Amino acid sequence: MKFEVIGWTYDTDRRFPDHKGDSGAVLRAVVKALRAGGYKFGGNTHQDGATGTPVLNDGTKMCYSWRGWGGVMARALNLPDKNGMAYMAWYMDTIEAMMGEKRREIILPPWGVDEKRIQKRAELAETFEMHLCPEAFEAVSAGKKTVELRLNDEKHGCICRGDFIEFLCGERRCRVRVTRVDYFDGFGDLFEERGRFEGEKTYRHRLALVRRARFGTCKTAQTLSDFLNSVYSEERRKAYRAMAISIKLAEE
Repeated sequence: MKFEVIGWTYDTDRRFPDHKGDSGAVLRAVVKALRAGGYKFGGNTHQDGATGTPVLNDGTKMCYSWRGWGGVMARALNLPDKNGMAYMAWYMDTIEAMMGEKRREIILPPWGVDEKRIQKRAELAETFEMHLCPEAFEAVSAGKKTVELRLNDEKHGCICRGDFIEFLCGERRCRVRVTRVDYFDGFGDLFEERGRFEGEKTYRHRLALVRRARFGTCKTAQTLSDFLNSVYSEERRKAYRAMAISIKLAEE
């Protein structure tokens, strides 16, 4: 989705519904707006401040947790994140900063939203290209494979519900619409046995995703897992989360 930030408001502003989900496309838009404006503020100000909540060009506002916003700020400021704790730097604004003592500068965006820039979600859709092996391509084009498993990396992380994917196999093409995106910490979490505290509904949904992702010789969870491990190196599997992209033939 071609998301853009078109203004800033407070998190309880009823004019703009909360955005559902947190895709790479939204993160890309918010980070771009923060960098362009030079804005810097913590998670508590994001939630409680009068101008801390970004509004997107689909007419929704993006509300993060304190920790989530800390991660957004860390990305915007290019903070090193070797141990996964970079978000702590902007988890909340320091007491000194909130009291006006210049220990760390807080720069807030101006209040206001350019509502003339709000568009229908369908108008924001993007098309992504992906290559498939012949077996997988045949299954997708026949409507039998309705989930594509990928790493949530720079190339695929911006894919959202409503976007399109052009699958390529040699000279052949197949266009599908994205109907849903599910995220997992890794492919292992998708294929593992039911967790002790995992609800029945969540477990069945996870099983359904694996079943719908199978194709050709990858007819079982094990063979599908082995195939993914052969495609992605261990280093890349550790570096990125996994995503299950539900798809539907665009002609339908």
